[in-house]
Formats: sequence, C-alpha cells, structure tokens
Amino acid sequence: MHFFVGVAVAIGCGLAPWAAARLPTRWIVIAAVPFLVILVAGLVFGIAIYPFSDVFVAAFALLVGIALGRMTPPRFRPFVLLLLILSVVDVAQNLAFAGPSTPSTASSAPDPHFIWLNVRFPLQDGHFNIGFADVILIAAAAENLRRRSATVALTLLPGVIGISLGEALLSALPSNPPTVVVAISASLVLFLTAGYVLTELAVSQTASKTA
Repeated sequence: MHFFVGVAVAIGCGLAPWAAARLPTRWIVIAAVPFLVILVAGLVFGIAIYPFSDVFVAAFALLVGIALGRMTPPRFRPFVLLLLILSVVDVAQNLAFAGPSTPSTASSAPDPHFIWLNVRFPLQDGHFNIGFADVILIAAAAENLRRRSATVALTLLPGVIGISLGEALLSALPSNPPTVVVAISASLVLFLTAGYVLTELAVSQTASKTA
C-alpha cells in the first residue's frame, strides 16, 4: 500500500505544474505567502488540525515547487546540480539526527508540530509520510521538464521513479541496518535525483527519435 500511495503522490505532484501552466509566476509566489504564514504559525504553536494541515502543507509545497522550477534554468545540468547538492545535505542531516525510531500506527496521534513539515497519509499498517521539501522538489523537477517541452508522462517520471526506488530500498532493509544505510534510505532527494537522471536518458532518447 505504501508503494501505491507514494506513486499516487508523485503523480499528483508532477501534474500540478501542468495545472498551473498558464498562471504567471508572480501570482504563484503571491499565493504561496499566506500558506507560508499558516505553516510557520502551525509549526511554532503546534496547531493540531491534522488532517486539514495536509492541505496547507501540500498547497504551499506545490506552489513553491512550481516557482522553483520556473526560476531555475530549463536545462538538465543546473537542475541536477541543485539536486545533487540537496542530496548531500539531506543525507548529512539524516546522519546528524539519526536516532532510535519508534514504531507508528495509523491510529497514533501525529506530533502537532511535526505535521506542519510533512504530508501524512494514514494506512492500516502505519502511515505514508513525505516532507514538504520533497514535494517541492518533485513539483520543481516536473516543471523543469515541462519547460523543456517534455511530455506529461516524462515529467511524472522523476517523482515516480524516485519514490519507487525509495520504497524498494526501504522494503529490502534488514531489521537492524547500519546508520549510514538508514540515512541513505530516508533521503528521498537522493532517489529523486536518480529519477531525474534516468528521465533525462528517456528525454534524450525521445529527442533523438524525433530528430
């Protein structure tokens, strides 16, 4: 179930830039501001309104992701360099904050502060959790590809491949994996980077066939 929810989230994030394709960037940035205010207030004061908090987190992350995708050059190298830098930062912070994990269930109440950093889907065997920064990058990667005249299917690939790789690694982990392995498996940015690189290969193949 985790896998299918993850793929659905990746597809939704990848389709968002197409839905906002005709909106000016300035309006997207302006629209993100009130959501940012709500997120900061919710994070600081621990406003426990889950699952409604997911709506604000997702809206903010998608708007910022679309804006980021438009602000970066519509080329492969600058964006993959950004992803590589963020991958290193993500793995490093996972290592820095590594600690004993506690099992969660779908019925357990989420932390009132933590919910404002994530989009959370309760499942029968736990929950699917994705950080707002990951949502931003999935949407940004899709927007980057859309601006490069990629097809809808290709713009969805980085997120779908990234989440699929991450879920595959998590399911293959032993009961007590090394800390480094846990840090890598928890870094969705790293898998999104791999998905973006693999998508570039597909884009190149498509371009060569139409040339």
